[in-house]
Amino acid sequence: MKQFGWKADLRNPNLEIFIHLNDVYSVVGIPVFRVPLASRAYIKTAGLRSTIAWAMASLAEIKAGAFVLDPMCGLGTILLEAAKEWPDVYYVGADASDSQLLGACDNLKAAGLKDKIELLKVSVIELPLPSESVDIIISDIPFGKKFKLRKDIKSILQEMERVLHVGGTIVLLLSEDHHRRLQDCEQSSIPLNSEVSHTDELGIEKCLNPGEKTSIPETVSSSSEASNQEGLDKMLPFGSLVPVECYKVSLGRTDAFIYKYRKSHSFGL
Repeated sequence: MKQFGWKADLRNPNLEIFIHLNDVYSVVGIPVFRVPLASRAYIKTAGLRSTIAWAMASLAEIKAGAFVLDPMCGLGTILLEAAKEWPDVYYVGADASDSQLLGACDNLKAAGLKDKIELLKVSVIELPLPSESVDIIISDIPFGKKFKLRKDIKSILQEMERVLHVGGTIVLLLSEDHHRRLQDCEQSSIPLNSEVSHTDELGIEKCLNPGEKTSIPETVSSSSEASNQEGLDKMLPFGSLVPVECYKVSLGRTDAFIYKYRKSHSFGL
């Protein structure tokens, strides 16, 4: 750059180039808009990054008439993104925090979705719902930086498993610490209290493939596919919840994982 007399303006550049590198492939992108994709005019108070929330809702394969639950809804970002894209659905958000529910209520009003999403103050391990009554569960499990996870991940998943009907889907955002400890969840009840934040920049990498067709480029090597299958082998079923997909998500200063499960049989059988 010095040779050509170029000078980079990092505060107000004419052009931005995004590059994501890993051991298998590289992705280069140029933003089309000046305003970040995560910016949403209809969200009054930002919580989880909107692009991640939308990706999770999209992965859940929401259909019209479904009952969608976020049992740890926080400020309601996931439900807002889902309701904007898939409006003909019954949405319920639950949280144990008064401040989070007030913020979620403000966001629903600002987005004009107050009549589309019902909010409940309740614990994630004591959901006031009949067994097998929910079609889809989508939730961002607290990482522990702003809000402590007072219950272990096993108790949380067991209650989600109870209210989800057979064939239903669960999509969760988990920290790396949650991800590691979840591997041993069947053998241990170690509480998951990670200490990282998850509100930074987004990047997604598929880390396992259960045999479904995906949008991964054909240029990805067979070694990557083998690695994906190896990741699936390590991701064990949790009771009746069978792992379907897992995506590694880059959040800037930390990484996280989007887990997708499907319920294969009735709870407790």
